[in-house]
Amino acid sequence: MDDLIKEQVKCDQVDYPNENEMWSKIIRKQQNRNYKTKKHSYKPRIILSAILFTIVLSSTTVFAKYSTEILDWMRNMNRTGIITSLENGFGQEVNKTAENEVGVLTIHNVVSDQNGTTINFSLDIDHDYPIDYADFEHALLKIDGKEIQMEASAVYNQESDKLVGVLHTYEEIPHNSNVTLQLGGVKETQLKSIELKDLAHSNIYPEKINIHQDGISQIDFISNDYQNGQYILDYLIELEEPNNIEHAYLSYAIENEPIANSGVTYKSPQPNVIKNSDLLEIQKDAVEKLGVFLNYNDTVSYKPETWKLDFQYNHDLAKQSTFVMDIDEKIEIGSQQLQFNELVITPSRVKLYFNKKNIDANSNLVYINYHQIKLRIGEQELSGYFYEDYLSFETQELIKDITNKEIALTLNDATVEYEAEKQDKVELTNISDVPQTIKTELDGYPIDITYFVNGSDLIVESESKNQQFGGIVQNVIYQNGKKIFAETRSNDGVLRTHKQVETFKNIKEKDLTLNFFLYTVNEDRAKTIILQ
Repeated sequence: MDDLIKEQVKCDQVDYPNENEMWSKIIRKQQNRNYKTKKHSYKPRIILSAILFTIVLSSTTVFAKYSTEILDWMRNMNRTGIITSLENGFGQEVNKTAENEVGVLTIHNVVSDQNGTTINFSLDIDHDYPIDYADFEHALLKIDGKEIQMEASAVYNQESDKLVGVLHTYEEIPHNSNVTLQLGGVKETQLKSIELKDLAHSNIYPEKINIHQDGISQIDFISNDYQNGQYILDYLIELEEPNNIEHAYLSYAIENEPIANSGVTYKSPQPNVIKNSDLLEIQKDAVEKLGVFLNYNDTVSYKPETWKLDFQYNHDLAKQSTFVMDIDEKIEIGSQQLQFNELVITPSRVKLYFNKKNIDANSNLVYINYHQIKLRIGEQELSGYFYEDYLSFETQELIKDITNKEIALTLNDATVEYEAEKQDKVELTNISDVPQTIKTELDGYPIDITYFVNGSDLIVESESKNQQFGGIVQNVIYQNGKKIFAETRSNDGVLRTHKQVETFKNIKEKDLTLNFFLYTVNEDRAKTIILQ
């Protein structure tokens, strides 16, 4: 079955985060508690931030009253590329304001190079309620008649008593350009947190926790598992109708100290359902001490007004430290081939661009997902991530002349996805509401298959004790020439857990054949490519 069909039958495709969402994940790990505004005496209690992008302000005298706090926070977020650009003078100061009946918008500075544009701003709005951050309905950049949509978000800063934020686009502002910024439709938001006390000090998780607050109905825990130093939770956050919830997730702490976690947010399996998988790297004895919190936003105000501000961009210094190289290297990652064609090194970021195409594979290997991606430029090593058509690396310091420097890309620590063979199947007999377990093998790895019915649904749990086996991604049942895939699955193989729970809807047969379809194996598969 070709790759296209495989993608189509995955009804629960993972919604991979873009760069803004990636930084949102990082920011969620930070904890800010009990701060107050200057204009009003509210004291919102914040467990985790959930803004959509990182905030940075210039270190010039203009921002002396709060620049240190923001820049330190930025460093904690590992947004070193923008910091590098500002500290080395690659940003242009703007310091212009626009005012309407709502408040005053100030554009502080611009960092623009071939890898994109970041504009730092603050917004002074008087309000009679506590706020934590803001999103914007529209952010538009007009450059000599050309319109560019920008991503925009802001967080409340207690030192300045303002919203401070960032605008971002992947496009560069050309030198000597007349620029108009339009920003409006402000949604001011409070972040709320509920401690899930039923989970505290226990490693036995209930299947459901009722919430019934602010439009959140309940949390359904699909599975929780501890293996090889990693604790993984799969859960659904069910929302009531109507609701105003845009972001909701779990955070974790031990004795009031926040615990960092990584994971994925899946495409919604059903309307008003948020599906998440979280991974925590903690000691096993710490699991029972884990405090769990539900975090979500509550929009407290919407202001439709728009700010409009004109400025001239005439800063071309970044081009002096921008290096562009043509690349002609290929790698195969399963049934796909990546053709690397260009490396762009700027003060703010490094991007390695590629074209992607499907290739004929002579094996059942479908895809290779590398968890460790490194780019070495001389003595400096950068960590990176895959995106749609490029690899992105955050710069750690200013990269100077690369003429005589070796540049090498290293991929390591892979999860390899395979398609099962026709003979890879198991017979499920005497299906009932009593769980039954069958021991079998897939590609030589031992697997336990547990199956039972819940109402009219067939539940199939698959698990392997072998640490190298990544887990079953997907099974299939053939009935009357049709393929039946699970309505829901707990794990799509993105997080490296060995357990999968699938729910097949409206299965009436008492005996049937379960065919393994896609599975993953954790392999080394190290690759090193010399780019220069």
